[in-house]
Amino acid sequence: MTFFTNGFVTLKTPEGFDAVPNKGDFVELALVNPSIPMNIKFSISPTMSGLPDIKNVMEEQLNSNPDIDVVTADFIAINDDIYYMIISSINTEEIQIRRNEFMFVKDNNLYSFEFTYPYADAELDNFYLDIIRSMKIRKAKYLLTDDGYTINED
Repeated sequence: MTFFTNGFVTLKTPEGFDAVPNKGDFVELALVNPSIPMNIKFSISPTMSGLPDIKNVMEEQLNSNPDIDVVTADFIAINDDIYYMIISSINTEEIQIRRNEFMFVKDNNLYSFEFTYPYADAELDNFYLDIIRSMKIRKAKYLLTDDGYTINED
């Protein structure tokens, strides 16, 4: 494994994955594996919500889409932290995609991991949990202000 760091967070990244440039808003790291159809996305965003509120919004959004089946959704402990995990399947005529998402809130920052692949495989549990367990937060990236948020310059 190699390491990703942005000055705020460090985490292990798996071998065989290539970084994807121009990832989008709040996405810190996007990886794709050219030999197996798997994508990994890690993002940080400012939030005033806690995990229970995030859980309600996520489940409402996913349940309102007929192409998405929520397989499981629950709070789980990873290391000493509580994460919200939601595993879903996206079904289209062309493909079925499995998406495992893990969300954690600390200091008004939402840390989100998304693992997407075209099949359900319980043997991948340790693969993605090892990446999540490796996360070390140095400091919050976003600070909330009256006008929204700023990037932490300290």
